[in-house]
Amino acid sequence: MWKVSANPVQPEEAIAWFRARLPLPKAEWQALEERARRKAFTVAGVVQLDLLAEVWESLSRALEQGIPYAEWAKEMRGKLEAAWGRKDSARLEIIFRTNVQMAYASGRWAQMEAPEVKQARPYRMYDAVLDSRTTSICKTRHGTVLPADDPWWNRNWPPLHFNCRSGVRALTELEARQRGITERPTSSAPQAGFGNAPQTWEWSPDPKDYDPRVWAAYIQALGTAFGRDARRAAEARARLAAIARGEVEAAENDAPSALALVAVGEFPQRPVKVRDPEVRALLGEEAPRLLQKLIQHAIIDQQFRPDLSPERYLEILRRAAIHPGAAVVVHAPPRGPVALVIAPSEVVGDDLGPEAEPWIVVVYDLTHGTLVTGYLASSLEAISLWPKRTWLRNNPQLGF
Repeated sequence: MWKVSANPVQPEEAIAWFRARLPLPKAEWQALEERARRKAFTVAGVVQLDLLAEVWESLSRALEQGIPYAEWAKEMRGKLEAAWGRKDSARLEIIFRTNVQMAYASGRWAQMEAPEVKQARPYRMYDAVLDSRTTSICKTRHGTVLPADDPWWNRNWPPLHFNCRSGVRALTELEARQRGITERPTSSAPQAGFGNAPQTWEWSPDPKDYDPRVWAAYIQALGTAFGRDARRAAEARARLAAIARGEVEAAENDAPSALALVAVGEFPQRPVKVRDPEVRALLGEEAPRLLQKLIQHAIIDQQFRPDLSPERYLEILRRAAIHPGAAVVVHAPPRGPVALVIAPSEVVGDDLGPEAEPWIVVVYDLTHGTLVTGYLASSLEAISLWPKRTWLRNNPQLGF
């Protein structure tokens, strides 16, 4: 009986491909186009992003450490079946088998695409496991031999269906001719959602290499999760504040956390004292902070359209956080630790004013969990930053 398990010899290409995917709830995943889904990870019946992330992390560890299905299932069975509301061993195994197989198949593709491999072995053969469980999808493809660059492989790269056990072998020209090069390979379609050969961009963890909708959906889903779980949001803010004060080192997940907090951020609701005299002349002694900042940057500084509404201003600041080119920095000035999101001002669109600048800066208070301001800046030098700061994600165009 065929069993899928992770290889104890770390399959680096497979691990890198899997870790470049972002966990998304099923609804957000289904809203994406087929190409964009290649960089996303989901599990049917699981809506909580924190559980999705845990499943994604557990599968990543399985690939890295060679954890077999039985051991992985022992760890994840209770949590997933609680989310599903019933026991479902078949679904549990499909999740493990399909994701591990897709990672291995993608890693195999990356190895075969190496120029030296293609030169030495310019042909490929579809290699199915033939037994009582072999599907007609794989049976009709078994033994197909074609040049490595034949477009047929673009739509016939395993896995081709759930629980697919097939692979692809690289052949020398002599081996290919001995087996016989296939003249008319099958044109039948794989199961929906399967069969697409990987592309090199799928290995990149850089946000700019994701379909913008994938990155935006991930940050928005993470922000929604924070909105539903005040304790988790407070923990994220506390960790970011500790990083800003230099008490802990930043980790890979800290930048998405900061972006997600801003993506669902709100201004304080109660009126506060108006300190700027020009703003005070228009609003009086006290006004909500959102309105103060809107008047400051739209009416007085003319960075935004003068008729920009408070709702639209808030939407623009949140959108800056889901831009793939957004940089994130945390620092701790005397008033308390803050996070700054710095994104290209293209997110503002038609709402830019006559004094527009290339960058939009959004400031978020990590102590109180509220937005502080949002304004445009010409360069990094024009942004007020404390000397001791930690960049969680940068943008090379900022010039540092």
